[in-house]
Amino acid sequence: MNVHPKYPVFLPAFLRTGWLIGRKINKLVSELLTEEQIKQLDSIEGHTTLKQCATLFYLAYTSTKSPGRIVEIGSFKGKSTCWMAKALELAGANEKIAAIDPHINTRQRGVVPNYEEDSSFDAFINNLKNCGVIEYAEPIKKTSIEAAKDWNQPIKLLFVDGSHLYDDVMLDLKIWEPHVNIGGVIVMHDTKPTGPRTEVRRAMIDYIVKSGRFKDLLQLKNMACFTKMA
Repeated sequence: MNVHPKYPVFLPAFLRTGWLIGRKINKLVSELLTEEQIKQLDSIEGHTTLKQCATLFYLAYTSTKSPGRIVEIGSFKGKSTCWMAKALELAGANEKIAAIDPHINTRQRGVVPNYEEDSSFDAFINNLKNCGVIEYAEPIKKTSIEAAKDWNQPIKLLFVDGSHLYDDVMLDLKIWEPHVNIGGVIVMHDTKPTGPRTEVRRAMIDYIVKSGRFKDLLQLKNMACFTKMA
């Protein structure tokens, strides 16, 4: 394998793999999306960065030949949903993203900054329509726990971005991870080790890293991706 000189061969393999995946992400996004489409998708209000959304786009696009569903816990106004749905559209996929969010205000200070008093559901639906991808999303207007009660389908890509409280993140992982296929991907948002809330990272370490059942796929500044191995 050719390795960029910035990453000598003695560095951990996941660092080199992450760099290679980054190149693939940039290539795929630039080939499939126009500048206008990127601007439209990136203009949607949300808490995911352009790099993070591009990563979700890549993961959704490359998952289309694998069995299972894409599940998103925490959709807000649909920024990440629209990026992944656009990937499904461009891949010609016949599937929908399960977008789980009760779309109600949270009063947990610091958990979701700038979350408005009004429901985000109308904006969520409008953004999906404006991006032309409404048919690639299945809005599930429930909490993660409520939605899990009726869930019986395998998952190939799980994006965890709901409540950021430690116990809630652990619960999301406990009730949804068992549905993830071997070889499936779990993405966690807001995993940086510093800031007003580090509970997502603590839950990630306690549930995913310490289990030894997941392979580190890609680490961004504030998002972590893992492949389920067992």
